[in-house]
Amino acid sequence: MAGGMLTKQADQLTAQYLNTVNDSSAGGTIVSVPSGAPAVAASATQIGDRIVLDDNTAYALSSSATAPGLLYGGIYQYVGVTWTTKAAAVGGIAFWTAANLILKQAYTVNGDAQPSTTVPTFIAGVFLNLISKGNFGWIQIAGLATVLFDSASLTAIATGNWVSAKVSASTASTADVGAAAGVVTLAAMLGVAVGAPVSNTASTVMLTRSPFGRI
Repeated sequence: MAGGMLTKQADQLTAQYLNTVNDSSAGGTIVSVPSGAPAVAASATQIGDRIVLDDNTAYALSSSATAPGLLYGGIYQYVGVTWTTKAAAVGGIAFWTAANLILKQAYTVNGDAQPSTTVPTFIAGVFLNLISKGNFGWIQIAGLATVLFDSASLTAIATGNWVSAKVSASTASTADVGAAAGVVTLAAMLGVAVGAPVSNTASTVMLTRSPFGRI
């Protein structure tokens, strides 16, 4: 059953670090039962699974080779990844599509802003690493996260300002800070800036969007 657990404290990681997982098949290596046993092939990790990490565990599962490297305590979810034009980026925003939300392609996130770049509100979480198209890995859905800010000028750079998905006809899957309140901006809100964000840089954000992710 995919995504049957709200959270789980133990999981079979398919890489040494959470932010280097890039599985070509869901759950990584599929574990098959002995011949004749009344069960199907299964994996310890199911699509949609969530794990809760404290700061120490998140740090231990952080690869410094994946800049900026450091992971923080929070909730992480195992998903499939796809896109049309916007590849997964460290700190980039992952989106559900309408099909995901009605269970036709459960727990597959998209690197392209959904439902559009001007209404980027179907937010699923934040990418931890460069997961290949069609592969599986972990995104962060709660806690202190590293978020990639837009390369263009940010609206109002300040610690504690709200952070939202960039609303733009030409930009997708990055964040803005201090954008004027509006129907779309409020719906695209991620959380608040911890420290002053920098353009074209992954900076820390306390994710406060609620509900974040889907059950």
